[in-house]
Amino acid sequence: MVDVPVLRLPLVYHVGSLDPSRRGELHRTSQEGPCLSVSLCPGSWAEIARLGGSDLFALERAEGVFLDVLTALGDPAMRDVIVRWSEAEGLIVYREQWKAWTFDDEIDEWCHFLADSREAAEAEVDDFASGPDGGPAVELHMGYAATEELGRRLGSGPVDVAFALDFAAMLWARDAAPAHVGHSFDGVWFDEEHAPEELSAPRGGIFPEAVARWTARSADWDEVDDEDALADMPEPVLVPSLLAAAAPAPR
Repeated sequence: MVDVPVLRLPLVYHVGSLDPSRRGELHRTSQEGPCLSVSLCPGSWAEIARLGGSDLFALERAEGVFLDVLTALGDPAMRDVIVRWSEAEGLIVYREQWKAWTFDDEIDEWCHFLADSREAAEAEVDDFASGPDGGPAVELHMGYAATEELGRRLGSGPVDVAFALDFAAMLWARDAAPAHVGHSFDGVWFDEEHAPEELSAPRGGIFPEAVARWTARSADWDEVDDEDALADMPEPVLVPSLLAAAAPAPR
């Protein structure tokens, strides 16, 4: 049995302009791809993305529904559904990558960067550096990478290997999910840790074709408290898929 994590949010916020023609004025790329970037913590995102002084909009829709991407990719059965569909659509490939390890003194943790080549990974680390537990700073890694088709379907250029599955899940939610849950999604949600000092906060994206379903209004910055809004955010509802699950992808 495959359960699809559905998040119902009737109110979200967007920092910036709602005019599609102004997309990319402040940032050339977006972690939400072609979607309208939204969140429940606009103050945090204004800080992270350096959007101080920007307009704030509230978007409302009683039936607003999002795919909880991190929950979906964290569940082996659900992840297999997304991966199999994405491979069949020619959006991702499983191949060699290179992982570059660096130690972040600010958060006192090891972090890694994924690259398509050893040379690109080595460019991210210092000479004679080592990785966790004294291991190599650059090591071979097998994982999913985006194809040109994924970038084309998103309407963007090449997709970084770090976001291949995130964007594949986005297209699955838009194009394949209705057959699983019996309705379309408004967008996707990434319930990341709320840690603005580490450039991290929960975020979402509304599909371009779904924006018209939402009622937008100008909002005052003092009408939303990030901490309160996130505390009130509902948990995703696990909706059993209407389609029989196939055998897991062999990996």
